[in-house]
Amino acid sequence: MALLSPPTYNPASITYPIEFIFQVANPNPVLYAQAQIFINGLAVSNIEVRPFQSGGGLYLFKINVKAITRQLLAPFSNLKSTIFGDLGQPYINRNPDNFADIGLVVVYFEEDPGTGLPVNIGLTDVVPFGNYAALNATRQREEDLSLNAYTIAPRLPYTNHPQPYKIARGESLFLTIPPVFVNSFRVQTFDAAGALIDTGFVNLTIGFTQQQYTIGIGPEQIAGYVYAFGSVNINNPLINSYSITAGLRFGGPAFLPITIPYFYEFTALCEERSLRVHFMNKLGGGDAFTFTAKKTKSQDSKSKRGRVPLPWNYANTPPSNIYDRGAIKVDNTSFNFYEVESKIYTEEEGAFIAELFDSPETYIETPSGLLPVIVRNKSLKISETDGLLTASAVLEVAVNNSIQTY
Repeated sequence: MALLSPPTYNPASITYPIEFIFQVANPNPVLYAQAQIFINGLAVSNIEVRPFQSGGGLYLFKINVKAITRQLLAPFSNLKSTIFGDLGQPYINRNPDNFADIGLVVVYFEEDPGTGLPVNIGLTDVVPFGNYAALNATRQREEDLSLNAYTIAPRLPYTNHPQPYKIARGESLFLTIPPVFVNSFRVQTFDAAGALIDTGFVNLTIGFTQQQYTIGIGPEQIAGYVYAFGSVNINNPLINSYSITAGLRFGGPAFLPITIPYFYEFTALCEERSLRVHFMNKLGGGDAFTFTAKKTKSQDSKSKRGRVPLPWNYANTPPSNIYDRGAIKVDNTSFNFYEVESKIYTEEEGAFIAELFDSPETYIETPSGLLPVIVRNKSLKISETDGLLTASAVLEVAVNNSIQTY
């Protein structure tokens, strides 16, 4: 009969229930409601629910689509999420695996007085597409449970990385941004004194839903873009930092910022000691962090022992073939992993590293591209010294796929 109450937050996160409450009036007792759930235009599930409240011929039904929505969003065990692209290359991509446009068709059933079987009462409630959405983001109880900070201007990008973010000239980085009314992003470069050097605008297809965009914003990625207006020479040695701002460009340099600018500062890098880890952050966006203090590469090997009988019996002399082995090694499994120790970080950086520890999808940056890994045996310590909070981390980064052995 009617959608009485939509989800509390729109767009919703995948952390808390995504509940629709429907009300139907009927002279006969309504046994249950049957809901067909649609995600991004596809029918994905059918569920039946009984009324959680009734009286005076009114029946209320609560339909929670959180579980099915979560199952259909990234990460997936056999796919790289769209928040990650190719290293060192320009990257602009929508993120359909991080976004759910939710639709519902609900019908109701009563008991047939003659047969006792459930029959459709002839009423249908429809929640059309384009009205309610969920994002692949998590929220904690101590946080604002809405996603308003990312959907209402001035918006934040889907990241919690500290500013200014330290980045080496050869590193890649992916930034996930809110898309509504965004048709470009602006790159500005600055010298060590903060004076503006270059400004360039890169076009995007304007967004009208909350389906996120991810863009490549590492220095080499910035160098590869075709700028719709202005230009950026990111290889200029005078550049000390740069900023990224998404917004609505009207033509030429006329630009309305929709996200707050995020700043990136160049830093030196020792490749022998550093390990850069890309990960899905708790907002469902792309992020990365480089550990620079210590890196040790190791190999973990495991196997089982098997035995076979020697080919002789009591009637024959013992075998003289020394290569006829009675014991063999089977089920060989080897993994590469890195032991990483951090330097001392600020409390803000420590909180950012904690997101990496909890991430469901992680990669390391290698010359051949992103390599899937698992972060394990991790520890993060936050201590106070002279009133200053600092953080240090120790972790192992294990390559997902085993080394091919016999």
